[in-house]
Amino acid sequence: MKENLDEDFASGSKLTQPLDSWSAGEPLPVLTAVPYEGISSVGDLLPPVREFVRVAAERARARWAPSRADTARPVPLLGIPLFGTGGGGAGFVVGDVIKRLLEEARRAAAEAQVDVALVLRDEKDFAFAQELRKREGADWWPALNQDLRNQAEPLAAHARSGKLVPFMGAGVSMSAGAPSWGQLLDGLASDAQLSDREKESLKNRSNLDQAGILRSIFNERVNRGETSFNQAIASRVDLKRYGLAPALLASLGSREAITLNYDTLFETASADAGFPRTVIPGGVQEKNAWLLKLHGSVTDPESIVLTRDDYLGFNVSRNALSALVKATLMTQHLLFVGFGLEDDHFHEILHDVRRALPEAMHEKNGIATALMLSKDPLGERMWSNQLSLVSMGPDTNGRTARALEIFLDYLVAMATDSHSYLLAGGYEQALTEAERLLRKRLQDLSDQLTGQEKESSGGRRLQEMLGELGAES
Repeated sequence: MKENLDEDFASGSKLTQPLDSWSAGEPLPVLTAVPYEGISSVGDLLPPVREFVRVAAERARARWAPSRADTARPVPLLGIPLFGTGGGGAGFVVGDVIKRLLEEARRAAAEAQVDVALVLRDEKDFAFAQELRKREGADWWPALNQDLRNQAEPLAAHARSGKLVPFMGAGVSMSAGAPSWGQLLDGLASDAQLSDREKESLKNRSNLDQAGILRSIFNERVNRGETSFNQAIASRVDLKRYGLAPALLASLGSREAITLNYDTLFETASADAGFPRTVIPGGVQEKNAWLLKLHGSVTDPESIVLTRDDYLGFNVSRNALSALVKATLMTQHLLFVGFGLEDDHFHEILHDVRRALPEAMHEKNGIATALMLSKDPLGERMWSNQLSLVSMGPDTNGRTARALEIFLDYLVAMATDSHSYLLAGGYEQALTEAERLLRKRLQDLSDQLTGQEKESSGGRRLQEMLGELGAES
């Protein structure tokens, strides 16, 4: 898309230019200028941040559709990269840049009443940013009450020990525009060209039966060369841009993950976060991490599970997949996100696991945790000693969906246990006094190692550890 640049922006006298001709259904880019001649101090980067947040907030609200008021975020979400540390000349003080950008983004976001996500691609930058936020504690998450923070802590401990496994439902993808199950069925009914009366009759049936009826209609048309049922499903859920929830869950860095979703949003987010995954079934490239797609994928439309017949045939064709889920439930701690806990297949798996596990092995609050948008007292009774239910609020609305994102953000921060910035260049000035002293001691130790000591088994392990802390090899 071509757009003429404002003369003031092109000359450098104006710091931002929104691309207003951008598609209304896509996130709006706001071009923002860093100092053209390089920076003389980190403070040179703050005016562009302030101007970006102000202008982007105005444009986001202008583009907000009142018709989506019931599902939209209550405040806009803005994203900024770690600018100024490449060609901008601030790479040698990247720690200071991160510190100042976090401070300014938080201040500007509060003033403009928006949320701002600092998008980081480098693992050292990510680890340092999380460390800075943890130092200030709850001040970074004022919308998260003490009870939710307390419930996030044990989950973070599971994540740090490598035992937290995300199990994702449709809600995880909805932030990127993916349909709910009901919306998907409504869309398929429209694709099938059902009359209003037929659509009304369809809605009186269960989701599985609705899907079965729609499949039979599509099957009648496939012989005429029209789109198949599974291809129609894939076209409606095959999104190319993930939202905030998949990015946060991918940043947990878990070795395993499970989803009922057909889209590829989580695997894309995982690759961007530095945790590429083998997809099961169908993955051919060996990777340390994997994603189990229980109900199929848009990359293989015929694998998609949606109708009652699909579910009934699941145990025949995918027993190995169910066994993998059961084994994960028995050995790890599953975190259900964006999941209504109404899936029959899920109930069957959980039932089998509980029968296999001795009662003494059940954790006090269950063998897994489910993050819920709203509080459900009867659901808590139903899942007692099976699942720990963590609700974001009393009602399901845009505010509780935002609260879930904030909860995940806090969880990721508390779970981050990397200090890869400690010995890396560019961070020293932003370290605490204790960290600077530790950095100096470790550097001295590395410099004093003899060649023979480095070649010993212990020496090699020590150098690996120093490398994990950011030392150059």
